[in-house]
Amino acid sequence: MSASSRALAALGLTAGLVAGVLAGCFSEREATGPAEGECRFPVSDDILGSTVVVIRRFAFGPAEVRVRAGDRVTWINCDEDGHTSTADGGEWQSPLLAPGEAFTQTFDAPGEFAYHCEPHPFMLGRVIVE
Repeated sequence: MSASSRALAALGLTAGLVAGVLAGCFSEREATGPAEGECRFPVSDDILGSTVVVIRRFAFGPAEVRVRAGDRVTWINCDEDGHTSTADGGEWQSPLLAPGEAFTQTFDAPGEFAYHCEPHPFMLGRVIVE
């Protein structure tokens, strides 16, 4: 095998591996629900008094929360992948949360707010503000 043939074969193998990794990141995985176990997270003033939603195993837990107008909801990523909390109607958009990061949103007005994870749109949740 010539040097150019070996180089093309190595390039093809590398491209195949990269494609496989990317396909795994954007796969049509299904939410499997929050797993039992620990998620250690430092408690800050933003989290105290918040309703907490844990992101674990490609699911929001609980998937639906009820809060009063003026309350806060904090999403904590206890998963190994990055996730967002993105309102379907555009009311809020968290940054991509790395494992161990959190995002807090205050809900001032009553209503029902459906949301999802931007990179994993099968992850769904709802905040009901009374």
